[in-house]
Amino acid sequence: MDVCVVFLCNKAYFNKFIYSCNQLITNGNYNGNICLVVGDDLYNDPILNCDIIKKNNIMIKYFPDISFSDKFLKVNNQINSDGRHKTKKFQWHKLHLFNTFFKKWNYIFYLDCGIHILSDISPMLNEITENTLLAHSDAYPTYQWKLYNQFDTHKENFLKLNNTYNLNIDYFQTTIMLYDTKIIEHDTYNNLLRLTHEYPISITNEQGIIALYFTNIRPLDRKSVV
Repeated sequence: MDVCVVFLCNKAYFNKFIYSCNQLITNGNYNGNICLVVGDDLYNDPILNCDIIKKNNIMIKYFPDISFSDKFLKVNNQINSDGRHKTKKFQWHKLHLFNTFFKKWNYIFYLDCGIHILSDISPMLNEITENTLLAHSDAYPTYQWKLYNQFDTHKENFLKLNNTYNLNIDYFQTTIMLYDTKIIEHDTYNNLLRLTHEYPISITNEQGIIALYFTNIRPLDRKSVV
């Protein structure tokens, strides 16, 4: 089973990466492939030469920060959210998780930096299923939230979005994702980026767009990972 555990961070979250990666190796009993995805602010930064990265042969993969058009920013800067659309734009870097680069492995187990890992992760890896993305429902345990809750419903763009796609469905978090890289096609990243600019009203940045893509556009079998 060819698996890579992937983390993603900018400089502000680097210490959280160190924390979660250390827990992955110690508490999680993991000794396989690990990749850290970074953007412009960590590109060739000496901090990446730290002991945990060198000792565990962690691969560093750089993708340039995603740039946003003035048209995108004009709408996105005005949406009603918890503020992350302005303060945590680096979250959009998660779109790169569906770049064809990751097809060098059969499966990707993505973990947010800062996550706590308290025990062996092998039971989670044993849930791997072909052609599937496994992730936790964001609406658990009531399941009252629906995909439309991931978008600012008061913006003009929402009417087109709602008329085009089925938003009255459950959706998943992008905090933890375990997926078969067969779901990554040559145009997946570009399609995600296109959706981002077409509908700049996702209130949790990349989460709404990724959930929209893999429920409506490239629908996959999904189930909760706990």
